[in-house]
Amino acid sequence: MSAALLFAFVLAGLFDRDPWKADEPYSVGMVLNFFRGNDLIVPRVAADPFVEKPPVMYWSGAIFARLTAGVLPVFQGAQLAVLAWLVVAILCVGRLAQRLYGRDTFNWLAPMLMVGSFGAIENIHKLTADIPQLAGAALALAALARLAKSENCARKWGLLFGTGAGIAFLSKGLLVPGVLALTALAVLMLPAYRTRRYAAALGWAMLAALPWLIVWPVLFWHASQPLFIEWFWDNNFGRFFGFVHLGGERKSYWNDVTSLLGLTFPAGWLALGAMVAQWRQAGGRRFVTERPELAMLWLYVALFVLTLVVSSAIRDIYMLSLFPAIAVLGAGVRLPSWLEKAWSGVALVLMSVLGLFLWVRWGLQLTGNGHVAAGPIGKWLPLDYVLPFSPGLVLAAVVIAGLWVGAIVRRRELGALVFGFAGLMFVWGTLSTLLLPWINEARSYRTPFAALHDALAKVPRATSPAASACIGSFNVGESERGMLDYFIDVRPVQLPSLADASRCGVLLVLDKANARITVPEGWDPIWQGGRAGDTNERFRAFVPSAVK
Repeated sequence: MSAALLFAFVLAGLFDRDPWKADEPYSVGMVLNFFRGNDLIVPRVAADPFVEKPPVMYWSGAIFARLTAGVLPVFQGAQLAVLAWLVVAILCVGRLAQRLYGRDTFNWLAPMLMVGSFGAIENIHKLTADIPQLAGAALALAALARLAKSENCARKWGLLFGTGAGIAFLSKGLLVPGVLALTALAVLMLPAYRTRRYAAALGWAMLAALPWLIVWPVLFWHASQPLFIEWFWDNNFGRFFGFVHLGGERKSYWNDVTSLLGLTFPAGWLALGAMVAQWRQAGGRRFVTERPELAMLWLYVALFVLTLVVSSAIRDIYMLSLFPAIAVLGAGVRLPSWLEKAWSGVALVLMSVLGLFLWVRWGLQLTGNGHVAAGPIGKWLPLDYVLPFSPGLVLAAVVIAGLWVGAIVRRRELGALVFGFAGLMFVWGTLSTLLLPWINEARSYRTPFAALHDALAKVPRATSPAASACIGSFNVGESERGMLDYFIDVRPVQLPSLADASRCGVLLVLDKANARITVPEGWDPIWQGGRAGDTNERFRAFVPSAVK
C-alpha cells in the first residue's frame, strides 16, 4: 500500500494542466525549441537565448515529448521526464534507507519524507531544472554511502557517484556538484573513507563525471562564447557572490532560518530527532566510526546549508537537493509511543477535515456558488469561475479518497509517519484532481493569450508585411514569451526601449501593479487582459493608429 500512496501523491498534479509560474513557463519554452530541433546546444525561450541553466531537463523533456507527440501535447509529454527523474530519486533514496536501517524490503518512508516535506510538495511536480538535479544528488549520495564499506566495489560506486554529480551539474550548474565534491573531501575525516579503495573510487568518479562536465560546455563555447560566459560566470559565480542581480536575492538571514525550519518539515525535524537519539545511544565517537554513512549525510547537509547561507541569492526551490539526505536521516527516527499516537490522531482529524472541505469547495464551484464561504480564497483564485465536470478527475479523486480510507483502516500497520503521508496524499490529491481546472485557470496563460490571439487576428495587415508580422514586447519576461510561443505560436521581439516600438506592427507591454507603462503617442490599444485572479500582471497590446 505504501507504494500506491507514494505514486498517487507523485502523479496527482503532474498532468492534465498547463505550465505554471514560476519556472515552468520558460522551461517549457526551452523544451519547445529543443522539440522543434531549432538549436540543440543553446537553450532558447521563444526566439531568444536563455542561458541561466544547462539543458539536461529540457533535453529529456523534449525527448519524452517527441516520443509521445502523437498522443500528448508537448508539455504533458515533457512531464513524463519529470516523472522519470523522480523515480530515479525515489529508488536511490529508498534503497539507501533500506540498507542503512537493515530492512528486508524497500524503505518507502524515506522517499515519502523527501517528496512530502513542505518545501518539496509543489516543487517536485513542476518541470524545472531542479528535478534532475534532485535525482543526481540522490544517486551521488547513495553511491558515496556505499563507499564507506570495504566490501562494496570501488569502481561501480565511484562511477555512479561521478554520474550523479555530472547529472546535477548538467541540470543546474555548480551548486550541488560543488557541495558533493566538498562532501567527498570532508569524509576523509571519517576512518571508513581514509582508504586507498576510496581514493581509487574518486578517480573513477572523476572519469564518470567528465562527459557531463565537458561535452556540452565545449559545444556551447563553440556555439557562442559570450553566451557561455554569461552562463558560466554570471549565472554561477555572479549569482552566488552577488555581483550580478538575477532575482532571488536574500531578504534577511532570519527569513532564511524560518524558511529552512518550515520548508524542511517533517523530514528535517525528524532527522534532528534521529541524530539526537543516535548520539545519546552510541556517543559521538561510536556514531562516527560505526555509522559513517549517516555522518557523511550530515556533512552533506551542513555543507549544503552553509553554501546557501553564504550565497547572496536564495530561493525556496534551491533547497530541493537537500531533501534526499534529510529524508534518509529522518527515516531512521523512532517516535515515542505518545508522539506516535498524537501524530496519527492529528493526521486523521486534520487531513480528513481538509479533504472533505475540498470536496465541498468542488461542489460549490461546480454549481456556480463560488462566493459562498470563500474567505481569503478569492485573493488567489477567481470565485466566479464555474468548474466543468470532469469524469476522469472525479474518478481519480475517488481513488485517492479510497486510498485514504484504506490507510485509516490500516493505520497501525502503516505507522504514524506513513499514515501522516497518506493524509497529505489525500489533501494534495483531492486538490490536484477535483479543483485542478480552477487552479489552472488562475495560474495558466492559456485563456488570456487565446484572447490576445483573437485580437491579433482582427488587426488589418500593415503596408509592410514584415512589420505587420513582427510583435514587439516591452517588459515581457521570459516566462510570458515562452507561453506566447507555446499557446499561440508568437515569438515576440524584445524591445530595449519603447522608442524602438516602430520596428514592429504590434506592441505588447506588461504592466505591474506598482508600475504602469506609458506607451508613446501614435499607438492604439486593441486588447488588454491577464490571468484570472492575478492583480499584479496586466498585458496590453497596441497597433499604430494608422493601421487600426
